[in-house]
Amino acid sequence: MSQKKTNYLNADVELEESTPAVKKKSKKKQNKTLNTVKHVLGVIGTTFLSLFMIVIITCCIVAVTLTVYIMQFADSAFDVDLKNVDLSYTSFIYAKNSAGEQVEIKRLSGDENRIWVNMEQIPKHTQDAFTAVEDKRFYEHEGVDWKRTVRVTISTLFNGYGEGGSTITQQLVKNITGDDRVTPERKIREIFRALNLEKQYTKIDILEAYLNRVPLGGTVYGVGSAAYYYFGKTVDQLTIAESAILAGMTRSPSVLNPYANLERSKERQLYALKCMYEQGLITTDEYEAAKTEQVKFRLIVEGDAYGYKDPRYDEYYGNNANKDENSDGYDDEDTYEAYRWNEYEITQNWYVDAAIQQVIEDLSKAKGMTYAEAKADLYKGGYKIYLNMDMDIQEKLETFFKDPNNFFYSYDKTAIEENCAQAAFVLTDYRGNVVALAGGIGDKPGDGCFNRATQAILPIGSTMKPISVYGQAVDKDVINYSSMILDKCITLPEGTSWPSNFEGDYGSGGYIPAWYAVQQSKNTTAVRMAQVLGIDTCFNFLTDKLNVTTLDYTYDKAYSPIALGQLTQGMTLMELAGAYQIFGSGGVYYEPKLYNLITDYNDKTVIEQEPLGDRVMESDSAYITNRLLKAVTDTTNGSGRYAKIDGIEVVGKTGTSNDERVLAFAGLTADYCGVIRLGFDDNKNIGTTNYIYLAQVWHNFMVNVVNEDSTKTFAKDSNVVEKKYCTETGLLATSKCKNTAVGYYKADNLPKTCDSTHKDGEYVKKHGGETLLVPDWGTQKAEEDTSSTSSN
Repeated sequence: MSQKKTNYLNADVELEESTPAVKKKSKKKQNKTLNTVKHVLGVIGTTFLSLFMIVIITCCIVAVTLTVYIMQFADSAFDVDLKNVDLSYTSFIYAKNSAGEQVEIKRLSGDENRIWVNMEQIPKHTQDAFTAVEDKRFYEHEGVDWKRTVRVTISTLFNGYGEGGSTITQQLVKNITGDDRVTPERKIREIFRALNLEKQYTKIDILEAYLNRVPLGGTVYGVGSAAYYYFGKTVDQLTIAESAILAGMTRSPSVLNPYANLERSKERQLYALKCMYEQGLITTDEYEAAKTEQVKFRLIVEGDAYGYKDPRYDEYYGNNANKDENSDGYDDEDTYEAYRWNEYEITQNWYVDAAIQQVIEDLSKAKGMTYAEAKADLYKGGYKIYLNMDMDIQEKLETFFKDPNNFFYSYDKTAIEENCAQAAFVLTDYRGNVVALAGGIGDKPGDGCFNRATQAILPIGSTMKPISVYGQAVDKDVINYSSMILDKCITLPEGTSWPSNFEGDYGSGGYIPAWYAVQQSKNTTAVRMAQVLGIDTCFNFLTDKLNVTTLDYTYDKAYSPIALGQLTQGMTLMELAGAYQIFGSGGVYYEPKLYNLITDYNDKTVIEQEPLGDRVMESDSAYITNRLLKAVTDTTNGSGRYAKIDGIEVVGKTGTSNDERVLAFAGLTADYCGVIRLGFDDNKNIGTTNYIYLAQVWHNFMVNVVNEDSTKTFAKDSNVVEKKYCTETGLLATSKCKNTAVGYYKADNLPKTCDSTHKDGEYVKKHGGETLLVPDWGTQKAEEDTSSTSSN
């Protein structure tokens, strides 16, 4: 048998011989996988890197854009003077009471009622109340509370709303700029401005400005004004409870103030007190006491949220509680009565009305403003106006004028307002200070109504004669106290005799002494005096020296207006008072002034009345004219005799315009000059009314003014002497003169001595020109063409 050779393979060797091929194949496969992974990772990495770069670039773009956007609205240049920023402040009017103390009688405010108060006047608990409610980290942040801002921003983004995030500084910025739009741009500006403001001012400055600007309901701004409006107090008198009421209403003052909603006001007060307590600003005892304090409000409130019911509520509203909703507010039994216009709401008297008017006019001149601008300035400028009003006398005058029975023996109580005769009164001292005034009889029809004392331009009748002709004639030595004046009319160019006297005659044709001409208010002698002096002289004295502004430069340059007071338009009673006071002031004119000083809210003087007057007449002339006026009141047949007051020297002059349309009386005591006028607003005839003589009306009021301290007589001028004169010649009397009287003369210009030629008035007939120092009357030609002259 053949034997075959068998080959056995060694497994290890075989394996070794086959491994390189396998390895080569496996490595190739691994490389391929690795490349794939690397590729994928590369793609992913590139993608992520690209995305990252995009994010970075996008963020940079957003950041740059946002920075540009923010810087566009950021107001880094915001610079404001917190003390002098343009604000609306409440103005105050003051007057002296009977004790001589200045007391507040009126407040004036426009759209914003504000009283600036310094920080030291504001109680600490009032300051704390506002910071506790509005900005508890006020003293920690630098203008912006970032924690609060972020929280509010997030809340707004996710919830659509958020609580207020503005700090007190930010609120102040908004109040100053008026920039209150709800936009991101405005908020950015506000933040930057707040940061900038905190760099310029201390926390105290910022809080002071805020507390003076914060709106607290209606037109009330600042804690100074709010303290008075709600509690009738000054800010330094506020309690913790009251301060919490004010701080609690800041979120929505128009609906959270106690006058709008007492219940919600109480809720907000308790919230403010809780904030103060939790922040350690008040003690437990203070907290508990303030919560239960029965706060009293200046105006009537409804409800018992503060622990009591306002007793005034039922008193004021009780009568209307059960009224029919369709009622017109009047009972069926109500009847109209003349002079009773009491449906009007009155907050100020006649004097304050006139003072406001004068202040506006003076501010207009002083500041170069229009009347409207000056009025707006007064109501928002924070002025303090100090009146010359005597509060006691003014109150008496207001009461006197409310009763028409003080002016008429009887009157038609059914007469409509247009058919009710009216009167006015102005009382001044002899420095031009208006002490009291009244602008109408009966109830005062509202604030700022037509004031006849200062606004009515009406005739003044014969009260014109002393200021236009007789006073000047004495001052120019044309006449003296007893000079004889021809009582005879003149002849007009067309041959008409003019003027007639009040009695209807054209003069006696004889000579009468100057004092008698004034006493009897002779028109004839007044016209002759105007002839001698000249129309221009008389007219210019009234306009240039006595500041009469209502004369017509064309038609009033004539004898009837100048000598008899029959003016084209008339004169205001205020100007008449100013003119007459020269006869008690020694010939010095003082413009009638209703106030003496105006200051701004920083107490800086704005207008101060000139204390010095202008001499318009020599003092001896003024005193002699004063004595001429005494003849009107101090004799039994003088037209002003009813003005006499027991124990008090009174001088004066009556006046009646054409056809008795207007009556007037100017009366003087040693302390006061008072003028009164009665007539219809439309200048109807007053003679149809059953009026009381104005001299008597003047007396009836003035007896309430004089007292034991009043000056009894006028001071005699040092250059005036009393001498006896001959009543037949008007010259100085001798022992041979049987009929004499006492006259008043300038020591350096005495009349001649009578030569005792008395028979039938022969001396006067021969030498009348010498007693008057004027030309022959018969040669004078009149330039007058006039009508009625019933002036007295």
